[in-house]
Amino acid sequence: MKAAIYIRVSTKNIEQESSLQNQKDMFIKHIATKGWTLYKIYKDIDSGTHAKRPRFIEMVDDAKAGKFDVVLAKELSRLARNIGISHEFKQVILANNIHIVCLDGSINTLEDDISKYGLFAWLYEDESRRISKRIKAAKRSKALRSEFLSGDPPYGYTIDKGQLIPRDDETVEVVKKIYQMYIDGHGTEYIARELTNAKYSTPSQVKGKKNAGRRWHGTTIKLILKNIHYTGVLSQCVSTTRDITTKNRIPNKEPVIIENSHEPIISKEKYMLVKQIMEERSQKSRGRATPKKHLFSDKLFCRECGKKLWLIKSHKTYYCGTYKKYGKNHCTPHKVKESILKEILQKDLKKFANKFNDYEKIKVNLNKKILASEKATKAKPTKYEARLMEIKEIKSKLIIKFSIDELSKEAYDLATTKLDEESKELELKLIEIKSILNRKIRQHEELNRISKLFDKYKNFEIITREVVNMFIDKIIIGENQEIKIIYNFAELIK
Repeated sequence: MKAAIYIRVSTKNIEQESSLQNQKDMFIKHIATKGWTLYKIYKDIDSGTHAKRPRFIEMVDDAKAGKFDVVLAKELSRLARNIGISHEFKQVILANNIHIVCLDGSINTLEDDISKYGLFAWLYEDESRRISKRIKAAKRSKALRSEFLSGDPPYGYTIDKGQLIPRDDETVEVVKKIYQMYIDGHGTEYIARELTNAKYSTPSQVKGKKNAGRRWHGTTIKLILKNIHYTGVLSQCVSTTRDITTKNRIPNKEPVIIENSHEPIISKEKYMLVKQIMEERSQKSRGRATPKKHLFSDKLFCRECGKKLWLIKSHKTYYCGTYKKYGKNHCTPHKVKESILKEILQKDLKKFANKFNDYEKIKVNLNKKILASEKATKAKPTKYEARLMEIKEIKSKLIIKFSIDELSKEAYDLATTKLDEESKELELKLIEIKSILNRKIRQHEELNRISKLFDKYKNFEIITREVVNMFIDKIIIGENQEIKIIYNFAELIK
């Protein structure tokens, strides 16, 4: 009888390598005792919850080709820790008259012992799920204690007892320089060139990596600009795997976000401004720097055709892009002088700043709205969450029935599909309810933020690109120079 051996461990550490050798020795001894012939040893270093293991795939293909008579494994979990994979493997083996022998005594089809196959498959998947939950819980616990989980700290920081601390060198100033240059209108590739020319240490050089490059790259700049950790906020556990049976990551419904976790290098206002500018910029060509923008670039739109207005520098006047590109048969000039826009903006912002003298009154009114929203939405989530718990229990009973062959695969799939659809609908309702309340809470946060901004720019004697980005969403220009300014935080400042 030709025997195939399947050996698997999860990692490449020394203990696991020792386990591989021990498993191999045990199987060779078993084959020798039985007087069988060794066909091949298939060895994987990967999780048993995934099917895409190179040697496992090869073994399945060889089984379909009838190249061996029996598969030996230490236990069923070595073959798979996933019910779906276990079930499919069982079908392939039985269809090709191949036997499975697990040396722990759980499965031995040579002795017609396969009745507990489904049960052991379920137990091993459930064990993997519980281990995964424990690991995730441990990481979450560390994150809640403000411990930085990633291996390398962000550029500009070092780690001391799990906490992020600004470095005592030039890297902190480099981070600040990157943010300011981007706000000033420079693109990531331009900033990278400037830092390279100035011979600032790159992240890989700071980490002391072998063969670290001295050249900065636009992608590195972009990562720094997107990293919220620079604001003193620790944002972790933001994504997770949907299930142990897949490697695909999805947003975590409950990320760990801790405010004021460590000393910031960049203010939240500056970070949010960079985020806004980044979203607005449409030029994404790799290797090109984004051109420096004019005062109202990307903010002015034609009311009739919807296109952006272009600045004609010699006139210091903005014109409809369609008109300038295609002529008067397609749209009219919609021209507006930059000086007029600056004058209107100054007047409006000063008026809004005065309004925020009654900041505490506005804050009290908003708090009342938040409390009202909490009261109105409190009952429904409890009802929906209770039903979700019921569905979870029903699915648990179904999978046990399926694992001991009391339920067919078709009936199991049909029942779980219907329950999954109901769960999804309930989860969407919960998200909608929570989003209503979160919107009110965000308004409260925005109120605090805008109050600080008005305090910072209180006189508005000079209108800069930074002020325009901070306060303006867009400006719509009519055919006869009608001007409609749509401000950020519209609900709070109207």
